Amino acid sequence: MTRLAGLLDRALVAVRAISRFLARAAGLVLVAAVAMIVTEVLVRRLFAASLLPSFELSGYVLALCMSWSLAFALFEKAHIRIDVIYMRAGHRIRTVLDILALAMLAVFCVYLARAGIDVASSSLSRGSLANTPLQTPLWIPQALWAVGLAWFLVATVLLLARAVVAAISEPREAVQRIAGSPTLDEQIAAELAEAEEGATDDAAGREGTR
Repeated sequence: MTRLAGLLDRALVAVRAISRFLARAAGLVLVAAVAMIVTEVLVRRLFAASLLPSFELSGYVLALCMSWSLAFALFEKAHIRIDVIYMRAGHRIRTVLDILALAMLAVFCVYLARAGIDVASSSLSRGSLANTPLQTPLWIPQALWAVGLAWFLVATVLLLARAVVAAISEPREAVQRIAGSPTLDEQIAAELAEAEEGATDDAAGREGTR
């Protein structure tokens, strides 16, 4: 079990890094979409003309940002969980609930990723085009969307496997640390760390301007 846990930990480090990259890439694409929309609004306001198909492209961007950020949100425990009972339960019940939640999420991800891949492959085989002036081949944005869903499935399955190994061979707190909802103390510690990091960055910025 120790060797398996080590292999899963190394795999999760790589998956977490790739998930962070995808989330940052999605953020950059979102910023570009915002700039495109602002440019479109200004051009329409000033020149009564339209240069960019911002409405169509922004829809693709929102779908891509959502799917490419799911895995990173999973690692950051940013997905919403109803934990009123969870936080009052003992470690054993928490362990069961954590593994059950990941297992149900993995099952959902299987259907989600399969649907995304089916949609993209169907559009590719039919040569479907968007019913817009841009006539985008629909398989391109749909494939990018499906990549994020499939990666979310990979991250969920690996995290589930690691949680099961932790439940079998590690202390009770290990499963919650890996996959459980953050405790109030952890949330406070995270907020304090972010505040200290922001204060340090501000101090460094002021020092650099002198």
